[in-house]
Amino acid sequence: MGGDVGIDKTPPNAFTDRLYFYSGVDVARDNVYGWAGAAWSPSGLMDQEGLRIRLQGGGGQYRYRTPDVAGGWNTVNKTEGELLVGWQFLRGPHALAVYGGVNVTQNLLDQPDPLNREQGTAVGAKALAEWYCSYDPHWTFTGTIGGSTADGRAFIRGTAGRHVHELFDLGTEVGASTDWLSQDARAGLFIAAPLPGRQWRASGGWRWSSDSDDGPYASLSLYAPF
Repeated sequence: MGGDVGIDKTPPNAFTDRLYFYSGVDVARDNVYGWAGAAWSPSGLMDQEGLRIRLQGGGGQYRYRTPDVAGGWNTVNKTEGELLVGWQFLRGPHALAVYGGVNVTQNLLDQPDPLNREQGTAVGAKALAEWYCSYDPHWTFTGTIGGSTADGRAFIRGTAGRHVHELFDLGTEVGASTDWLSQDARAGLFIAAPLPGRQWRASGGWRWSSDSDDGPYASLSLYAPF
């Protein structure tokens, strides 16, 4: 008797250290887009290998140049959502999360454009891979690659950041994407503030686009583990 004295039998919380929330907004010359999502590790802590479930939604507006509508420019309101299931692998300083699932998009055009395949509602498969490397106490690298059959989109992004002060990190970022309608690329700088329990990140740079005017971009994002 008494063998259980002092043992905490309270079941572990299914979300503490197993859930993170993220959101952000991106603004460029002819588009604005916002997103929010969450990822959950149902079988273990976030910093361990295991199953991941991720849900994300977003929306915004963009303009594109086209000879097929009056005035030569068309405006599109876009919303989308996705549900992905994946697995996180850990090897030394590297973490790789690989996801697959379903993606739903809706593009509402101001003017009908018969040559634009990105209009109406579409459902497709999506694949995504996210890599994170804490190289040493000063340097951190990330990479993301993915694509969806809902809008024919494929994208790749990468960052390199250095912890230069206890209050913030500085770094560079690059990215490119393509879909049925256009291609774009960007390069810029970012500052990240790793506050207790949160991380704010602001970035800005230059964006090149095949169907719009080149120009600056800016983004702000939040990462919050629970």
